[in-house]
Amino acid sequence: MQPFSPLSLPILASVAPEHQYIFHDMLIEKEALNYDLDVDLVGISYRIAAEKEAFKIAGRFRSKNKTVVFGGPQPTAVPYLAKEHANAVVVGEGELLWPVLLEDFKTGNLKDFYVCPPNKINNTNYRVFNLDYIPDLSKHPMPNRQISKNKYVFDMVYASRGCPINCDFCLVSDIFGKKCRFRNIDDVVHEISTFKNYYYLIDETVFGRSGSYEYYKELYEKIYKLPRRKYWTGQANLDAASNPKGREIIRKAARSGLVYAAIGIESINKNTLISSGSFAKMGLKKSEDHLEILEKNIALIQNEGISISGWFAIGYESDSIQTYYDTVDFCIKNHIFPMISPVQALPGSRLYKKLNDKNKLQNQFGNITNVIHTSIKDTDIIKALEYSFRKGFTISRIIKNTFFCAKKIKKAGNSFNETIHKSIFIFATQNKLKKIVRQEIKRMRKKIGKKNI
Repeated sequence: MQPFSPLSLPILASVAPEHQYIFHDMLIEKEALNYDLDVDLVGISYRIAAEKEAFKIAGRFRSKNKTVVFGGPQPTAVPYLAKEHANAVVVGEGELLWPVLLEDFKTGNLKDFYVCPPNKINNTNYRVFNLDYIPDLSKHPMPNRQISKNKYVFDMVYASRGCPINCDFCLVSDIFGKKCRFRNIDDVVHEISTFKNYYYLIDETVFGRSGSYEYYKELYEKIYKLPRRKYWTGQANLDAASNPKGREIIRKAARSGLVYAAIGIESINKNTLISSGSFAKMGLKKSEDHLEILEKNIALIQNEGISISGWFAIGYESDSIQTYYDTVDFCIKNHIFPMISPVQALPGSRLYKKLNDKNKLQNQFGNITNVIHTSIKDTDIIKALEYSFRKGFTISRIIKNTFFCAKKIKKAGNSFNETIHKSIFIFATQNKLKKIVRQEIKRMRKKIGKKNI
């Protein structure tokens, strides 16, 4: 059973409900795709890890004279490459583009690209439909989850889009814009009330930022009042813990059912935080002891009964192989679950463009990352990640973290039953993360092949 239910395609089905849809989730449905399906249009959404497979699938369908449309994060990041393998590409948010595309297809006037701001496409060589405004999320209908018959651990829901931070390795600001936009709160709460499972709020940060605290305050107050409490998770930021209003949102999020937050701490190296643009989302001032403030903010969130996984990207110029080991120690000291990876320069990101201009990119075939570092070698990365796995995900460490979190949950005012339920959830979450880390190390080992490890 896959953890997270898909959301993008159910959203598209909801904005053009007059059409029939056949949904195939390749992460969970093991049977082979039927390339002889009697369909008019094939839509494929994918991320970078599935790019080659998406091209292969598109090729098979197109060889049978089917029209193929690409959409999702990776086609948005590298639209011209995507167009080489598809009849049309949706760039950016698709809700307002999808009905237009379907009407064009119906009338035999399909464009090459359908583009939502802030994304742009060169109109000179292509037929392009450009939406001239960023969508108003308050008018979006509830996703049509009926198109999927699969079972998932978490339902997915969103309340906002956009991110003002614009870290150099991230594409969120490029895809959704730097200004945060919000759905109608009552619509979000109603959607959550229909869930039977845990749910994942996929906003860029569930703690909000200085301009959105009032929105999240009302949202969590209304979620708390739902007759049946549901536990949930999401991505979060540390800077909320440095702001009185942000701390109020953290408390209200915990009260509404937030059990666990995945936090992109990115680095414990101050120079890396500054150069990547991540410094702004940590709640830090350049004159402060950054590690002391990071630990203080982490503790404040944990004291509300919220467990934390720390996500780190190592391999900037100011990093060394020792950064991996120091990061593991930081995670163990602060009882956060270590999710440590070598930095990747995603095509379309500012980091990719910067490193490409400096000739500091390499082919990922046979290399762990496409980022060249003068002193960090692939074999050393494998050893460091295996050290992280051994230290961060032993059964002893998982139990210690679970008991640590259980004490915080109880102290935050949860009942005995709530404490037990949430503690079991945290134990299971760590085991799931352990599996992910193990698979990643195995994948990296396979990737570098016969290098001496």
